[in-house]
Amino acid sequence: MIKTVWRMLLVFWLVSVVIVISLPGEKFDGTPHWESIQWIPFAALSFQRDVVTETLANFLAFIPIGYIAVRSFTFGIKRPLLIAGLFGLAASFSIEIYQLFCPSRVPSSTDLILNTAGAVLGAHLALKLDDLISIVSHRLPFAAPHRNAED
Repeated sequence: MIKTVWRMLLVFWLVSVVIVISLPGEKFDGTPHWESIQWIPFAALSFQRDVVTETLANFLAFIPIGYIAVRSFTFGIKRPLLIAGLFGLAASFSIEIYQLFCPSRVPSSTDLILNTAGAVLGAHLALKLDDLISIVSHRLPFAAPHRNAED
């Protein structure tokens, strides 16, 4: 039951991030603008306020993707960081493909790298939080979470 809620939250967050980052939608023209792609990572990164704000916002928006992915799929997978990174990469790639068809947007390999890194960081934070809860629950038995057999 709880895994289903986490998975629904993951889908909601993924869709929300894709929609918000892809806005404004009226700029879509259906023609790929290959010349606007920034192929070399970090080459166009500058310390202008707008660029830093957008880059940081993208990175931060992908942290919950990794966190929620770990919560959704922890049991039964051997490499949760890889799975979270793949979720982040897929979401970021879909945004960059959309931007390819918007003349006012710039698809960037930097975005792919930073967004994926944000998702991996979120997954890492989830795993570290699990470790912390485990340590606390072993030292304070009354703090141990009660597990349901359906989890």
